Parts: sequence; structure tokens; C-alpha cells
Amino acid sequence: MLDIVSMENKWRDYWKKNNVFKFTKGDKNFSIDTPPPTVSGKMHLGHAYSYPHQDFIARYKRMKGYNVFYPWGFDDNGLPTERYVEKTRNVTIENTPLGDYIEICKEESKKAELELADAWYSIGLSASFNDYIDTSSDFSMKMSQKLFLDLARSGRAYRAEAPYIRCPTCKTAISQIEMKDAIIDTDLVYVNFDGIEIATTRPEMLGACVAVFVNPGDERYKNIIGKKIKVPLYGNEVPVMSDESIDMNFGTGAEMLCTFGDQNDLELWRKYNLDSRIILKNDKLNDSRYLDNIGIKEARKRIIEELKKNNYIIKIEKIKHSVNTHERCGTPIEIGISKQWYIKDLDIKKELLEFGDKIEWIPEYMKTRYDNWVNGLRWDWCISRQRYFGIPFPVWYCNKCGTIIYADEKDLPVDPRLVNKNIKCPACGSDDVQPERDVMDTWATSSISPTLYLTHINSMDMYPMDVRFQGHDIITSWAFTTILRSYLHYNKIPWKKIAISGNVYDPFGQKMSKSKGNIVEPKDIIEKYGADALRFWGSTTMPGENIKLREQDLVRGKKTVIKLYNSLNLLKIISGGKIQGDINIIKSPVNKWIMSKYEKTVREVTGYMDAYEVMKARSALDKFFWSNYCDNYLEIIKNDNEEYRNENIAVSYLIMENVLKMYSPIMPFITEELYHEIHPDSISIALEKYPEYDDKYLFNEENDIDYIISVINSIRALKSSLKISMAAPIDSLNITGDSEKIGRYGYIIKNLMHINNIKITSGENININVIQ
Repeated sequence: MLDIVSMENKWRDYWKKNNVFKFTKGDKNFSIDTPPPTVSGKMHLGHAYSYPHQDFIARYKRMKGYNVFYPWGFDDNGLPTERYVEKTRNVTIENTPLGDYIEICKEESKKAELELADAWYSIGLSASFNDYIDTSSDFSMKMSQKLFLDLARSGRAYRAEAPYIRCPTCKTAISQIEMKDAIIDTDLVYVNFDGIEIATTRPEMLGACVAVFVNPGDERYKNIIGKKIKVPLYGNEVPVMSDESIDMNFGTGAEMLCTFGDQNDLELWRKYNLDSRIILKNDKLNDSRYLDNIGIKEARKRIIEELKKNNYIIKIEKIKHSVNTHERCGTPIEIGISKQWYIKDLDIKKELLEFGDKIEWIPEYMKTRYDNWVNGLRWDWCISRQRYFGIPFPVWYCNKCGTIIYADEKDLPVDPRLVNKNIKCPACGSDDVQPERDVMDTWATSSISPTLYLTHINSMDMYPMDVRFQGHDIITSWAFTTILRSYLHYNKIPWKKIAISGNVYDPFGQKMSKSKGNIVEPKDIIEKYGADALRFWGSTTMPGENIKLREQDLVRGKKTVIKLYNSLNLLKIISGGKIQGDINIIKSPVNKWIMSKYEKTVREVTGYMDAYEVMKARSALDKFFWSNYCDNYLEIIKNDNEEYRNENIAVSYLIMENVLKMYSPIMPFITEELYHEIHPDSISIALEKYPEYDDKYLFNEENDIDYIISVINSIRALKSSLKISMAAPIDSLNITGDSEKIGRYGYIIKNLMHINNIKITSGENININVIQ
């Protein structure tokens, strides 16, 4: 009896102990830009689905003779790690010195990484776990800071006081990359503006109003465009202006522009070079009149009360409204003004689109998401964050003359927040300097992952890497920023291909979440079905497709594991445990037939694997293994003529071990187990040569044997309908069909189906009758 869990544990330990997947650079290399998972949680089912996709190809390429560089790493800096550490250690930056806080974050990250590595190892990934990098390491910090200095010197990285996107909950600047749209319930407040009725969801921003906008095609307001009107409560006059972006059907069709209520306000403010009235700063509103440094919700309540008191409110409606939110916490964003660091990208949209065209997208339609994102860029990339555990900017500021002081490359990595000695201003010579206290966006480091991985092994000559695997939800963040950085630093694409995976849903097509109670842990699946079955489930979709967790797929995966195991055991019984015979001289028509089927399967599976279409490859292999090899071929040779015995054994073993090789990238555990039974001296099936197509084994009469198999299947159906065992003999059968083929290969039918006598009748269609 096969103990799947024990068997898989054995081979995990073996691979790790023997460092089977260690990369050794050679003439024929293949590199994967591995997504570094965050340390802020545990491996979930989405990981267990998508990460094997890159492993399928890594194992396949390794068996095709490539030296596969499949690195591992963790994204362990930034806000997610801070949140994780504050929860696990019950610390906050407010009650912990910065240096201690950073050390605690590093300590907890390392603990989490050890546990997480075991989780990823449990699903059979063949990455190099013995030598990984993380984004908070000194090595990563040095590379990230060096590349930042390169951009600063070229003018691509710059600091500016300008409008920026802020998350009130996370209390930091964010970028357009980190926003998503959400529908929220809110109030639409109708306000009398000096005789004009406007509708707003942001009444608390009234004191920041600098204009009222209408659509130029709106007949209701044609006579007032260009005039000035007074802002309720505040009394300042603002112009009535027109722009085609204004939705005539929202509210009253007249909107106030505030600095800044949302992105639309900002765009119109920039477009028309309007004045600014800033009352929102660091999530507090202060207008020196009604609002005295209070939060947004309280300010909204207070302004509505004042408007009602002064009879400016016309009505208030409950509506559902689309707003920009921070993807990490779901909080609606605010727009403020402060000094932030940016990477300039709005001026190179054309070049970024051209670089996207140079990369092969798998599937091709996923490139549309990248194109749409680049075309829709509205901001340069803000890379500064008002957080603590991240890559620090290698920058100080002179308090005397304001000069930006950049660290010397030989001093990298450096944290100016903790090291401030011997820093002098190169412009005025003053030593009165202050460090930049912001840290870099975590994407600023993740976006240079190809550089980090290849520099770590001193192999930048392998740039661009061969492929990046990632989810479609981060095309606009990780894929975009990596392409951007690769263009800016090297004028090269970062990888030749990018393969995109979808999301995981429950059996009913619902997203999995704790609140819905439909979370399934990968470890529970592995304990019940095995990691091979989990990986099999992961191979049931095409690239880019979403997947449902369906138990039948896991059951089918486990059945395949058992079928492989039982097939080899049957082969041992048939052969007496001996491998003998010469396949260079094949006489048996059945052996010629199965070898022809096998060679075509090798050709088909290889073609699909080369195209990263693993589902099609596995389906083709399933069809051959289950139907042609197990259901028909092995059953035939069990009762075959003695003259073909050695030949049967040689052919059956050759095909069995190559079937194991073709399944190996998808189901590495059971194939390792069984391959070692055939070849106990092998280091690993993962290092063996993948089967190659050879047309010399193609059989011209393959279709004739297919026809005989069809006859056999009809007899099986007959026996089943008569409730007769497949092994039970039948004295006489009348078979109607192709008399020439049945006559030539009738012995196969008789041996397999235990028929003593066959009467053949010519006819177009196959028909079977028992002769009484």
C-alpha cells in the first residue's frame, strides 16, 4: 500500500539533503525571475496554485538539458512586514526606538522566512532554497540604493513638492500602482452655490473650493460660464468653468473643484493652472474658521451642520459611489501636497509600450492590461513612503543651503536615519545636515529583481532573464515597474517571456475569504491528497485562466499517482522483475502500435510544454497513459504470445520510464519514487534526459490496431451490459466489421477478451453478438 504522505516527505528530504537543484552555470542556461512572496502571512491556495506553474517549466527545462537558474527570495520589507511584526510582537514605532524597531522587523522576518520556505518546499518546488535573497538584506539595500543614485544622477529620480496620493490609514504616500476602485455607500449633498445648485460627496472640502465646473454642452449653465460665484459659508469668489470631462448626468451636472477632493480635481487643477486652497494636511482639515485640525469624518459632519444652519442644503441623497482606495487596506485615498521622491515615467509611455511589444506574453491577451495601464498613467511614480522598515534613501539635506547630499557609492548600503556622522554639504561645507526619513516603496526594490538575482551570482551576462511568472493582478505593479526599471537602467527588456496565472475561487466561483468561511489551507489538501495531486489540480487550466477548487480534480490527481504506482507493479508481475529484450528490432504489431502512439505523444507533449501550455501537455499524456498504455497495451501483453515476451517487457519498461519522465515536471514525488525503483542508481529523475521524438518508430498500420481496440471496447461494453467479468471466457462471438483487419489481428481480441472462437462477418459498422 502506497503511503503518499511518507513517500513525499522522503523525497523532499532527499532533494534538500543532496542539493539536487543547485544551479551551475554553463553554456546552456535558463533563468526564472521568481516572484518573492511576502513574509506577512502564510502560503495560501493562490500560491499553491500559481507557484508550481514556474516549477513545471523549471523541471522541464532542466530535463531538456538546460542549467536552470531558479532562485528563491522573500519580499520582507515595507508596510506588510511592519503590520505583521506589530501584530506578532505587539510593538509600534511610537513606543520603540527606530533602530530597535528595524532590528525587531528583521528578526521576525527571518523567523517567518524559515517557516515559509518549508511551506513552499512542501509543494515540490525545485528552486534553490539553499541560497536565497530577501529584499531587506544588505545586498538588496546596496543594489537598490545604487540604482536609485543612478536615476538621481540622470534626473530620472527627483524630489518635488507637489500633489501626492496619501492613504490616511497607513499614513503614507502611495502611488497610482497601489490604487484600486471600490464602490462605497456615501451621501451626495446638494448645495446652493450663489444661485447654482451643485452636488458633492466631499462637503468638508468646501473651504478648498477654487472653481465650479460644468460641461460646455450643458444648456442649463451656458449663460454663467466665465462668471464668478461665491462659495457658501466662506464667501470667496470662484470662476464657473467648463470641461468636457464633467458628467452632465451626475448630481446636478455642476461640480465644485477643490484642492484636492479626488484625482479629477487634481487633473482639472493642473489642466487650467488654477489657484490652490490647501486645508487638508496629513488627514486633518484646518480652514481657520469652521475646521480646527480635525479628521475627515468629523469635518464632514461639521460642515453639513453649518450648511444646514445657513440654509444652503437643498437635499442629501444616499448613493453608491466609485472611489479610489489603497489596495492594501481599502481606505479611500486623499490627495495632499508635500515633498516626495518620484521616478519620471510619464514622458516615456511610447518607449514602455514598445518594450512591452518586445516581450512574449503568455497568454498574449494579457498584454492588453499592460498597454491599458501605460496609456492610462497620470502620475510619475512616487517611490517615497512615510514608513520605517524599508530601503532608506541614501540622502541627506543641508539645513543651511538646502542642497541634496547623496551618499558615496563606496559607502553603500547606508541608513542615513541611523548614521549621520562626517556628512558635509558639498555646496557650502556645512555639517548641519538632516537625513531623509522616508523609505522607498517596496516595489522600488521588487522591480529590480532580475538585477538582484543575477548580480547575486555574478551573472549579469544572463540579462535579460528567460521568463517571469506572476499573477495578472500585479501586471500594473510588478510587471510594469520591472519593465520601467529595465528600460531606464539597461535599455533592455527584463525577460524574454512573461507567463501570467489567474486567481483561485471556491467550487461555486466565489473568492475565498475568512469572512465567507470558504478558505482551504494547502497543507490540508496535501495531507489528504498529496502534493502531487495538488500540483495536478494546478495543471488543469491554461495560462491566465482563473481556477475553481474542485475536489474531482484533486481526486483525479491522486488516482493518477496510484495508477502510476499500480502500473509499475503490474509491469513487475508481467516481466518477473526483469528488463530484457531489444527494442531496435520490434516484430509485434502491438508493440509497433504502442511505440507509434508513444512517439506521437512525446511530440505532442513536448510541443505543448515548449509553449507553456501545461494543461494540454498533461491532458495528452493522461490520454496516452490511461487509455493506450494501461487500459489496452498492458492488458494485451499480459496474455500475449510467448514469442514476444522479451520484446513486450523491453517496450513496456521503456515507455513506462519515459511516461514517468513526462509526468515528472507536474508530479515530481511519485515519479521520483517509481523511477528509482527502475533505476536505483539515478541521482534524480529531475536530472534525467527528457524523452525525444523519433519518427523511426511510427507505424503505418497504427490505425488498424486502433480499429481492433475499437472492437475490443465494443466487446467490453457487451460484457458489461451482460454483467460478465472482463476476465470471464466466452466460447463464441460473431463480430461484424472490417473482416480483413479483424482476421489479421483477431488473436489480439481473443487473447485480451478471453474469446475461444470468433466468427467474422463483413460490414461497415462494428457489431458484436454472442453465438449461443
